Amino acid sequence: MGIPCGLSGAHALRRTAAEGAVTVAAIALEPLDLTALEPAAQAACTDSMGRLLCALEVPLQFVVRRRRASPPSSSGVDRADRVAAELDAAMRAHQAQMLASLPAFRSEVTAVIRRADGDQGALQRQLGMVIEMLRGVGVRCQVVPGDALGGPADLDPVGWVERVRAVGVAGGTRCGLELERLPGRSVGLGWLHTVLAAAAEFDAAIHLIPVDAAAAHRAVERRLRSLTADRLLELDRGRIGDPAVDVGLEAAEALRDRLARNEVRPVRLSIVVAAHGRDQPAARHAAEVIRAAAAAGGLRLRHAHLRHAAALRGTHPLGEPVDAGKLVDSAAAATCLPLTETLCDDPGGYRLGVGRRSGVPVVVDVFDSSKHSNANTAVFATSGHGKSFTLGALVLEAAAHGVGSLIVDPEGEYQRLMHASGGQYLRLGRRAAGALNVFDAAPTAEEAIPVAVDLINVLCGSVLGEVERARVDAALHGAVVSAAAAGRMPLLGDCVAALEHKAPRAATVLRRVCGGALGSIFNAPSDIDLEGELCAISLRDLPHEFVPAATLLIAQWLWTRVRREPRRRHIVLDEVGALCVHPPLRDLLVQLARRCRKYGASLVVATQNVEDLLRSEEGSVVATNCATVLLGGHRAAEAAHMERAFGLTEAQRRFVEHAPRGEFLLLAGRRRCEIRVDVPDLHRAILVAQ
Repeated sequence: MGIPCGLSGAHALRRTAAEGAVTVAAIALEPLDLTALEPAAQAACTDSMGRLLCALEVPLQFVVRRRRASPPSSSGVDRADRVAAELDAAMRAHQAQMLASLPAFRSEVTAVIRRADGDQGALQRQLGMVIEMLRGVGVRCQVVPGDALGGPADLDPVGWVERVRAVGVAGGTRCGLELERLPGRSVGLGWLHTVLAAAAEFDAAIHLIPVDAAAAHRAVERRLRSLTADRLLELDRGRIGDPAVDVGLEAAEALRDRLARNEVRPVRLSIVVAAHGRDQPAARHAAEVIRAAAAAGGLRLRHAHLRHAAALRGTHPLGEPVDAGKLVDSAAAATCLPLTETLCDDPGGYRLGVGRRSGVPVVVDVFDSSKHSNANTAVFATSGHGKSFTLGALVLEAAAHGVGSLIVDPEGEYQRLMHASGGQYLRLGRRAAGALNVFDAAPTAEEAIPVAVDLINVLCGSVLGEVERARVDAALHGAVVSAAAAGRMPLLGDCVAALEHKAPRAATVLRRVCGGALGSIFNAPSDIDLEGELCAISLRDLPHEFVPAATLLIAQWLWTRVRREPRRRHIVLDEVGALCVHPPLRDLLVQLARRCRKYGASLVVATQNVEDLLRSEEGSVVATNCATVLLGGHRAAEAAHMERAFGLTEAQRRFVEHAPRGEFLLLAGRRRCEIRVDVPDLHRAILVAQ
């Protein structure tokens, strides 16, 4: 049996709002896990939050709304292509089925400030301070329109039924929880993660209210006297003291000392939670899940018996704390910033998998310039950890979104993928058809001469000195002039005769390359026509020693096509680590990494030997220039290199060292989270059979 909720609180709130006495402003925060940032960035965030709390004149409230995750919405791309439509439909059905069988939850965080005196100008100044602090630590945010916050009517308890154990509302039941005890230890940024990531639907509010210094001193002194009296009483009775009293006394003394030295500002902290449920048992179960999660982090929450309606109102942007809260200092309150979970749900992005801890689908739009400095992507993992599978899944997702991929395939792994997705697959080798003329790797033969010089240098083992390179350059110029006079396109072998005496080493290598079976590849007119947007060129049939040269030639050829026809597409280079031993290839990779964005394209690199890439300055530029990086399992030494290169935290480095097959650390701009690559059966059948 319940009783109708009293109306006085709601009526008072409605009255003050109607009279204009209360002004409210809110900011929606990007779902970002600040604890995943570099340690220096975490410290800067805590310091900035502490300074903000020292400067704020009004209460600051963080409202957290946690709900069950829903499948990502359709990207809106017109998928006229049958294969793209099938891939997209399979992925959407797979994610919907996954979320239906294993519920996942996601949170939205809003920062709210308000003034009771109705001073709109002062409120805007305080709002600007909050926005400046958030953006200063890299948190994207936007001001929420006033009507989106709701109004006093949302807190109107008409129809609410207050019970001892819950409150009945339209559409279900809510069970209120309030702060009972804070952890009796020093905590850092993100200590609220356990409770905020609880597997339940709830609304929560963290109230941070500035307190007058004199009033805070009096409250601390009263607390000290009370705790000291408790300790003396226990000693007088010959009993062992309560550990909670000892911890509380130590904390109160430390707070008094910091306040006395004016190092911090006193802040009243209140945490209110309203657990959701269809009925009272469901709401109580959700509340117990939240309490258990809070206890795991050292936080104790208690049921708000007969005050569940007040707790529910306290979680609203217009609500007040349900209790007096706890007195803390601004440095401790700064760690209560509830940004502890990264959410990647970019509209129209690539569905890469699910969050390893949250189970929420991970959707990243690599072409979104508001989140990423470029569209370049890297996949790094040792053999057996799912690098090729993940790279193939990325190509299929791009195809489902109508984005093409031009792939240099050194191991012949993408043939089935190309055939299944309607792409074009070409093979280069002694017994395979296909030739690439180096003078087609640029808009004109004259512009292709530097490319030809680099190609000859790679064929010679990247040992040509400046003098030999100059002689090769002169011979190539002569070959271009002679071919133009004859009315034909020059070939690589046209310069052999001119190099016989000036650069015999280069001439000897070219004579071998341009003759016999290899001549059909390097010394013949181009007969490869990449007709579609999805194509791969296999180098598996080439002798291993010629793979770097062929890669250089193909990459230059693709780069010319990208510049000639600017649009969204991926240039995919697998096993790129082994290519970085050749300076011309390193220079080309740096050029692609830095300039692809200008033409709307994306460079995608992958390797199982990341040390080969990070060993050189150019390779490090390629690796760290990628705005989106997937780091799979690696050995400890390699993980240490990546820790320095990508600014990983200790926890992230340990994850990379022990990541099982198919799990990656995703770095997407400022966002960092652990993901599990997850694809539907249609995609898996294509990728696993490769």
